[in-house]
Amino acid sequence: MGSWGLLGSVEALGFRLLKRWVMPLQLANTRRQLFGVSRPYGAVTIRPSAESIVDSLPILSVVSIPAAHWIAFAFALLLATFAQQGFKHLRHTTLGAPCLWVAASACSLAIGTFLETRLEGITLSATGFAIATTTLCPLMAVLGARRPQDRGWQWVVFTLWIVLVWPAAQAVALPAGVKVELFVAWKIFLWILIALGVLNYLPTRHWRATILVALGQVLLLREHLGLSPDSSPPISELVAYLSLLSAAGMVANARNTVGGSLDASLASLDSHWLSFRNSYGSFWALRLLGRVNQSAEQRNWPLRLEWSGLVKIGEQEPSPEQLEELRQTMDSVLRRFV
Repeated sequence: MGSWGLLGSVEALGFRLLKRWVMPLQLANTRRQLFGVSRPYGAVTIRPSAESIVDSLPILSVVSIPAAHWIAFAFALLLATFAQQGFKHLRHTTLGAPCLWVAASACSLAIGTFLETRLEGITLSATGFAIATTTLCPLMAVLGARRPQDRGWQWVVFTLWIVLVWPAAQAVALPAGVKVELFVAWKIFLWILIALGVLNYLPTRHWRATILVALGQVLLLREHLGLSPDSSPPISELVAYLSLLSAAGMVANARNTVGGSLDASLASLDSHWLSFRNSYGSFWALRLLGRVNQSAEQRNWPLRLEWSGLVKIGEQEPSPEQLEELRQTMDSVLRRFV
């Protein structure tokens, strides 16, 4: 038997299986939906179409998902992989929790690519809004990444997410339209949260990554930020996922070393300062900078800590004792993070 004859036999066998098993089940389900009974009512006869039979098969409905959703799903999985690798590298620091938030957000984005093909109306809008707001949680986790309150801070981050998605929950419980409508104050609050991430990492080495993250967040939350409606949601979603993935790739390739031994030398102190600044952002970096300069003024050290590193004041060279005191001051602050 040739290949065409074998293909014809398989096709005939598949049609018999559909006729024997799938069509009666589809017919019974359609009758239940229309009449609430499992048999015909009066002279009405239901004849399901081939399209309805195919749509009722879960595996075939997965195949029908647009290519853009598949690519976005792959991007989300890669983002989760980056987050997992970051957690493995930073689990001994207070940045471990933000990495877990990134992983949770990436998994939510991956699940959302499939839910978009199953949901519609207000449920689709609310689910998309809830998933998109998870991208704001990692930054909030960084802002509380200091021992000993770093673990308890994660409940604050979770509570913030609940507050953000509350309008979506209300919209589903009391539907008044086909999408989630936010008050102006709520839209401004979302813009502020996005801006906080930009302000925290824009002065650091990861300024390109933070711009890409903000771009992805704006695209995902576009209809809830007061921007014009999106004419091509799948493409915008794909660009948003690509932006977040590119940002994660940039941060991963930077390979900042957070923690480790701190030697009493200018090179070692500079290296740890820059690594801390780039990893935790300007919010915590300014706290460390202020603490070190305050101690330097009180103890008359010929050094000051600036944004680019340690600089000498005057012609006097720092003594080994002064460098050791500086090391102890920085170490006392850094041990609450790393």
